[in-house]
Amino acid sequence: MTDDIRWEVVEESALTLADHEAIAAMLGQAFPDWSHWYVGGRDYAGMQPERRVVGRNADGVVLAHVGIRRMFVTVGGQDLLVGDTGIVAVAPRLQGTGVGRELMARTQAVLEGLRVPFGFLGAGEDRVPFYARVGWHELDGAVGTFSAFTAEGAGLSETEQGGWMVLPVAARLEDWPAGPIMLNGQQV
Repeated sequence: MTDDIRWEVVEESALTLADHEAIAAMLGQAFPDWSHWYVGGRDYAGMQPERRVVGRNADGVVLAHVGIRRMFVTVGGQDLLVGDTGIVAVAPRLQGTGVGRELMARTQAVLEGLRVPFGFLGAGEDRVPFYARVGWHELDGAVGTFSAFTAEGAGLSETEQGGWMVLPVAARLEDWPAGPIMLNGQQV
């Protein structure tokens, strides 16, 4: 199934309005409860990524997407560089076909190219098993605080327990510090 997908890693500044609109259309389908975020060319819900992995069919329709941005988070009082990973989605009709696994393998390759110690993402509890199957590790009992923005743009501090995951890239899992996680802004 993944042979039918054309994969690309795209720098944020290289995306056209048509690219943003195509990504937003797929994200609205993949996240129907959040489709009010993904209108027109708005294809992110927090901080804009710096790189994206995008999978398209031969007609240019976006079928898979992930955004990645290097950023510092504070963990237990220590600043730590991570590859914040978010807006991970596969078109609903392709979920369960292996496209998500391929998307995450390509995501790992981008994180390796960025030479970050860890990939980092916040996953809903129902998605933790998928990410664990593709090599990510849930931080047991981790509490994370970040700026959550409404669709209207108001920033609200939010704290969540559970679903915080890391992927060792240029560091070992044991190198992740203990303590609460402060994202110092938005997530991708």
